[in-house]
Amino acid sequence: MADYLKRIERMKERVTNTRPEVDLENARILTKSFQMTAGQPLVIQKAKAFRAQCLEKTVRIYDDELIVGCAGSKLRGGIICADTCWSILDDELETISERKYDPFYLTPEDKQMFLDEIKPYWKGRSTFEAWLEQIPEETKDLRDTGVIYINRKAVRGFGEVTAGYQQVINEGLEGIRKTILERKSKLDLTIPGDYEKSVYLQSLLITMEGIEILARRYAKEAAKMALAEKDPIRKHELETIAETCERVPKYPARNFREALQSLFLYQIAIFMEQNAASYNPGRIDQYLYPFYKKDIVQGELTEEQVQELLDCLWVKFSESCLFQDAETAEFAAGYPMFQNVCVGGVDSSGKDAVNELSYQIIQATMDVQLYQPSLSVRYNLAKNPNKFLRKVIDLIKLGTGFPAFHNDDIGIRMLMNKGIPLKEAFDWNPCGCVETNLEGRTKQYTALADINLGSMCEFVFTNGVNRKSGHKVSVETGDPRDFQTYQAFETAVKKHLVYAIRACVMGSHVIDEICMNRPVPALSLTHKECITKCLDYSQGGTKYNVGNGIILIGVADLINSLAAVKSLVYDHHLVSMDELFQALSADFIGYEEIKELCERAPKYGNDNEEVDDIANEMFTFIADEIENYQSKFGKMTPGILPVSGNTPFGLEVGALPSGRKAWTPLADGVSPNGGTDTNGPSSVIKSVAHIPHDRFVQGTLLNMKIEPDLLKNEAGIAQMMALLKSVCSLGLFHVQFNVIDREVLLKAQEHPEDFKGLLVRVAGYTAYFVELGKDVQDEIIGRTPQTGFVAG
Repeated sequence: MADYLKRIERMKERVTNTRPEVDLENARILTKSFQMTAGQPLVIQKAKAFRAQCLEKTVRIYDDELIVGCAGSKLRGGIICADTCWSILDDELETISERKYDPFYLTPEDKQMFLDEIKPYWKGRSTFEAWLEQIPEETKDLRDTGVIYINRKAVRGFGEVTAGYQQVINEGLEGIRKTILERKSKLDLTIPGDYEKSVYLQSLLITMEGIEILARRYAKEAAKMALAEKDPIRKHELETIAETCERVPKYPARNFREALQSLFLYQIAIFMEQNAASYNPGRIDQYLYPFYKKDIVQGELTEEQVQELLDCLWVKFSESCLFQDAETAEFAAGYPMFQNVCVGGVDSSGKDAVNELSYQIIQATMDVQLYQPSLSVRYNLAKNPNKFLRKVIDLIKLGTGFPAFHNDDIGIRMLMNKGIPLKEAFDWNPCGCVETNLEGRTKQYTALADINLGSMCEFVFTNGVNRKSGHKVSVETGDPRDFQTYQAFETAVKKHLVYAIRACVMGSHVIDEICMNRPVPALSLTHKECITKCLDYSQGGTKYNVGNGIILIGVADLINSLAAVKSLVYDHHLVSMDELFQALSADFIGYEEIKELCERAPKYGNDNEEVDDIANEMFTFIADEIENYQSKFGKMTPGILPVSGNTPFGLEVGALPSGRKAWTPLADGVSPNGGTDTNGPSSVIKSVAHIPHDRFVQGTLLNMKIEPDLLKNEAGIAQMMALLKSVCSLGLFHVQFNVIDREVLLKAQEHPEDFKGLLVRVAGYTAYFVELGKDVQDEIIGRTPQTGFVAG
């Protein structure tokens, strides 16, 4: 083991042995600041509160750290943003420490401080409360019965974005300040509207001042620690940290170390401002490469020193925990931060972008093996070298769930379908789970709402009634026993889809309106057009504004149910519609023969042309329907990325014609139902290819489970490389792998204390297996293990 890896192991142990806690320090400082700035413009209040946080928050440098910074006061803290979602904690004061998914320990002292200081001021003032008051009735009915899920994160924070890290690193805050002052000098306060613009630009200057204060405080803390340090090696490290934080991010980075520290200090700044998922550092192998190359050529750093710095940064990314309410945690269990970093693909001129740093970034994920950052690979079949793909396989076979593998050409087409010109689309980066994004130029909410596709099929049998609640929540489509053709049944499913999509769009408009009153000056700083337009990110000040994303969950359940109805009832007349109707109403109890027929009906994932044609028809229809709608910020957009939402959604759906029993998990992503894909991985990807991936511009997600033995020799590795190339040639967008033995997962379930560091891929993100709820664990265990390769 290299010496630097001993440092990394000590840092990892500190993270994995720390229990996540509720962190209220930032909320307390924000509350006090808002009280003191009452009557001032909201964006100024927000900026001054942020500056106060930077001035007063706890600053701590831990042993072994080379890159420093923490968004909160606790190592694994769930930060509460009082102005957006204080009431979520209020609802869970007695349960949050022990809840089923993603518990956060809340100390008695913090609980009392919340009740005495935070709640009294913010009651009635948060965006989440505004959302609860204004949610459209149709949307509420579907949400309350688990048919759709309007993401609470969408009301709480502007995540799912790639800020302009490159601008901070290359220009420094001083460079951005000059741009702001120049724009401010051109305003004339006698012209209507220019006063508001001046106020907004002033808020950016206040925010930048806060970031600079925070960096200086870390520099001061490092210098103080260096004076007291006896070990000469650590003393020098602390002196270097102090020198680095004195310079960045205020000034442009001069070397690789400063570039990394500048990136991370800005990362914690935007997370302090809004507790949100998916602040994505993006294509770091591209914008950090000039610093890497310079330091290597000039002998300032060795490759091993570069690796050590990257590994230290990777541990820092793993410290933060996303604070989520109990309901949202069910849909994204495992404390996910979704900080997506990316390597590979092509550059802005369409040439191979893989470089030496790309390999070292992959190696950092191999070295550290923590749940963050999420590493994604853009693989361009025509441009990227085989050596790069082989390095990707080396990481896959470790079984950590990394990396997410993306077809570069489809990602480019997705960006273009969002209205981005080809030259800029070349520079796309994965965001969050599998969404597509563009650094410092786009505003979107990629996963605003989820639609339960299992319910869409169920409603045809119940005439729009939710089977679990007994409430009528969708349109009437008649008695399915009167349908004479399969086309009539399919049309009824489409009517329920149309109604659900419409309800999501209505809810989206309300959220957009509410969130325009939630400025984010720290995030806006690095979106250049926000400065040019004097318009905040929250109000659409970015270069490209893309409508909110509507996500589909239960893809295989919908396809398999339609295929079963077509095959059993209409094509082969093996079951009457009345018999199927009764069997589903009884959850197949007493109808075991019908259940067996449903299970034996043709299934998605087996390269069956009839079934795959249903997939193509339905998801082309869904894409068309969603894209019919406009939001305040652009065309609404579809995606298929369930996170772990397939598990709670399944709890709301009764028995389905696919043979699925009531109240069990739905399929995840575009993956087949566990145990139904029996013809090997080649057939899986051929079936999945029938979904028009480039239409689902927020991304599509395919999970596959591979037996570890398949990657233990060169023949297996070669076959895996061929499979990944087939994914690209067939036009799929994404695939990710769990390479782990089922028995290991079962042992981890039984003895979690022995498997604290066991990582698994959930759905678009990696989490510690033992920190997932049992329902999610069981769904992962139940996925079909691929025991052989047939790459076509």
